[in-house]
Amino acid sequence: MVSSFLAWLRWSASTKATSTIRRIRLPSFTPIPPPPTDLQQLDSWLGGFTNWEKQTPLWADRRALGPSRCRNLLQRADLLPVTGPSIQVAGTKGKGSTVLWLEALLRQRGYPTAATLSPHLYCIEERIRIDGTELVAPSLLEGLANLHPHLCDPEQPEDSMPTFFDLWIALFIERATNAGDRWLLLEVGMGGPLDSTSAIAHDVGVLTTVDLDHRPILGDTIQEIAQEKASIARSGKPFIIADGEHAGIALEVATARGAIPCCVEDDDRIPAHVLFPQRLNGACALAALESVANMAPWNVEEVQLAVEDLHLPARLETIAGPAPLLLDGAHTPLSLAAFVDRFETYRDGHSGSILIGMLADKEIKLSLAPIASLDPPPRIITVTPPSPRALPAHTLSEIFDQFGLNTKTADHIDHGLDWLLKRAATGEPAAATGSMHLAGMIRSQWLSH
Repeated sequence: MVSSFLAWLRWSASTKATSTIRRIRLPSFTPIPPPPTDLQQLDSWLGGFTNWEKQTPLWADRRALGPSRCRNLLQRADLLPVTGPSIQVAGTKGKGSTVLWLEALLRQRGYPTAATLSPHLYCIEERIRIDGTELVAPSLLEGLANLHPHLCDPEQPEDSMPTFFDLWIALFIERATNAGDRWLLLEVGMGGPLDSTSAIAHDVGVLTTVDLDHRPILGDTIQEIAQEKASIARSGKPFIIADGEHAGIALEVATARGAIPCCVEDDDRIPAHVLFPQRLNGACALAALESVANMAPWNVEEVQLAVEDLHLPARLETIAGPAPLLLDGAHTPLSLAAFVDRFETYRDGHSGSILIGMLADKEIKLSLAPIASLDPPPRIITVTPPSPRALPAHTLSEIFDQFGLNTKTADHIDHGLDWLLKRAATGEPAAATGSMHLAGMIRSQWLSH
């Protein structure tokens, strides 16, 4: 068994260096290893599945795959059609926040919910939430064991092997089904119609803020990216569109697909202390829920109670720890502009310090421009995020140099945090941003001090 497991992992590793769809097929002679029985085995087991977050993206491969493998896996496991109402949330930024808004609003009225999010901050169990609670390890392992017999179609073994995301969405549906009928809230991983979440035919679609990200596969402009993401819109189904540069083309796409579009800017039922972009995410969530037939509108008090239960870690969050820290996962031009707007208020006229790490496949110069526009300029600390796709800290510092900003380059995230903490200990406003995984690491270490 161990030898077959290692052979399978070697096969999987070899596929991750390929660039054609046929090379990620599962050879019929290679058995799928048994499902993991504890969390120590889980990482190695999941490592055998193609994971777009952990490699230089196989863009052509991903386009050829689409949601069919996830859909076929769900069908083999007798998990389609889903039984509860479903909302699919696409967009560049604000997807996860909107899903959490949906969850909080529904739970305020006592509706059972299941939500899937990506990526995670701390641990993989965060990606599935049942009734507002993250999936616990025994439940995760039980779900994988239930799916294991269906992972590969014996009649088409070379074409049926799911990717990591296919597997995870199938696990989400399996765990949600196991828990009983409930609202299904799905955050799209990337794009829209090609994403694994599109294996589920949604009842309501949502498009949040669209920005320049993943351009090699989604398009070179915001309009092209919006066109791709808006293509999740389904005929006869409501489609909620967040206000922004992308709204016009998204409205055209949704209308052409026969959806029932609705553009959203704000909602005055949301308490005044909730600022943008969360106001927009909350407005989208309210519009999505109230587009469902026979759903009574939420009143001001209900929205207030939902906001009190809403927890949005690492999303323009101010945390305490040894000193206050403004923390965000911003890594696109628009999201970093929003981060800078909040930081400007947060630093209250002081220079402040910002720790930042970026992934190499992001729009680096466009994203850093808002930080470079700050006057007075903040102190910048660059770090290398914990990802194979990371931009080295010294390279990020060189780009800041082009903007005329001096930086301190940390050779390890811990050292960068130590420098930031020393500045914060003097009373200087401190902030950190970058990828969500980096934000999760910073949040954990800052609060543990």
